[in-house]
Amino acid sequence: MRITDRSLAYALLRISLGINLAGHGLIRIHNGVAAFAQTTAEHLVKSPLPPGLTYTFSYTIPFLEAILGLTLILGVFTRVSLACGAVFMMLLTIGVTANQQWDIASQQLLYSLVFFLLLFLRDHNALAVDNYLRSAQP
Repeated sequence: MRITDRSLAYALLRISLGINLAGHGLIRIHNGVAAFAQTTAEHLVKSPLPPGLTYTFSYTIPFLEAILGLTLILGVFTRVSLACGAVFMMLLTIGVTANQQWDIASQQLLYSLVFFLLLFLRDHNALAVDNYLRSAQP
């Protein structure tokens, strides 16, 4: 199999996004999910979002980041991971815009753009576990 420049570029971007997300999630898990959830909920206390919902969602964020990141690094369930990651960014954006954190909302829009590009260009996802699993099927 010849690796094209496009498939290499795609893999590098997918893995970079995966490392970014996995790093966020794994470090937050390592440092204590409860502390992260509490701090995040405290930042959102002045937003119109229900406190119980923000605390519960904040508790899941590190695990979602870790799972999405690891699946993107490996290139497994790539389509589902990218779609879920895009929805995850939308949910995070709801929280930060409700709290009027426009600078963070802009950063999340950049993440959303990367998710879009990776999903849109998924035909170039040659360097991924997905492809090996698909080719191993009888």
